[in-house]
Amino acid sequence: MRWILLLLTLFGFALGFSAKAPGLMGLGFVLGFVFLLAAFFAFAASRVAEASRPDTTLLADKDINALRASMRKKPAPPPANPA
Repeated sequence: MRWILLLLTLFGFALGFSAKAPGLMGLGFVLGFVFLLAAFFAFAASRVAEASRPDTTLLADKDINALRASMRKKPAPPPANPA
């Protein structure tokens, strides 16, 4: 999809540069910039998706609660010194 958006960007700019009428030129440039922005976000989303971990590697609620409970445990008091 992102490559199609990039091709549509090129088409929009080509239309803008080759048009004789000012309205068609403006439409081409607007389409070019809109598709360029959409392609940018599509490439960024693809990059984020390839670097993210799958949901199966995330901790479940019971694991998170067990970790919280283990962090809340207070250490045993030190033994009294027999003096």
